[in-house]
Amino acid sequence: MFFEDVKLEKEVIFQEKRGDLEKHELHIHDVLEFHILLENEAKFQLAHKQYDGKPGDVFLFRPFEPHWNFVKHPNRPIRWISLLFSPSIVRFIPNGYRLLTPFYAVEAVSPLIPASSPCAKAIHQLASQAVEEQKMKPIGWEAKQFILFIDILLHTLRHTIECKPLDNGGSRNLGDHAIDQGIIQTIEYILSHFTEEIDVEQLVRMTGRQRTFFYRKFKAVTGITPNLFIHRLRMQVALYLLGNTNKSITEIGYECGYSSIHYFNKHFKDYQGMSPREYRKSVNLIDAP
Repeated sequence: MFFEDVKLEKEVIFQEKRGDLEKHELHIHDVLEFHILLENEAKFQLAHKQYDGKPGDVFLFRPFEPHWNFVKHPNRPIRWISLLFSPSIVRFIPNGYRLLTPFYAVEAVSPLIPASSPCAKAIHQLASQAVEEQKMKPIGWEAKQFILFIDILLHTLRHTIECKPLDNGGSRNLGDHAIDQGIIQTIEYILSHFTEEIDVEQLVRMTGRQRTFFYRKFKAVTGITPNLFIHRLRMQVALYLLGNTNKSITEIGYECGYSSIHYFNKHFKDYQGMSPREYRKSVNLIDAP
């Protein structure tokens, strides 16, 4: 397993790809990713689980989740559309961070959207349009592509919410998991407010549950604790701003929700293994201020 420091030329990228690998080391990265399978059967491999994919299926890869996609049958290469994007892109969309919920609740929500679902069919059509726009490059193609991207996120969120009925206990029964709706509500709240001061005790009160229950359920759904969840989101935005803007490190720290530049530097180094200034120099995009 290896960490791939994916550098996006822009905040959302559509690419049509082909692959014939039967084995490969799994990788992890901090961008969000859709795989939209177009041709032949695939295996979507995660660290501890494998999913079989058929043409028409859509697969979500969460940030920091070890993964790779392989051919299911030798000599039958797969073709797919890869959609990569930085979570920071949704800051331009009203209530945009809520659209990221399916990626951060994927421990409890299946990352596989089957081809038979209306959601997968819609995503296929939208992603194919986006790729065609990129190939032809008509006037305004990037704006059109961005609109198609938002529509893909909307379909995915609605699929996540609507795919199963609520049980009598106020939870959605999804396979072997039950997602407490209070937990989903807190995830959506964090996604919309992570650059602000967030009181975890307030999140507990939002669920109406006991503190121990909240922490256990939150980690079951996201794979990490609430505080780490908040810091990871902030770091993802910080990485983008450091590599793609000329804002000062102090400005970026405050924009990401840190009231102290010392606190920002400490968390960044814990997360990335280097200081914000060192990271900015390493990407060789702009000079460190």
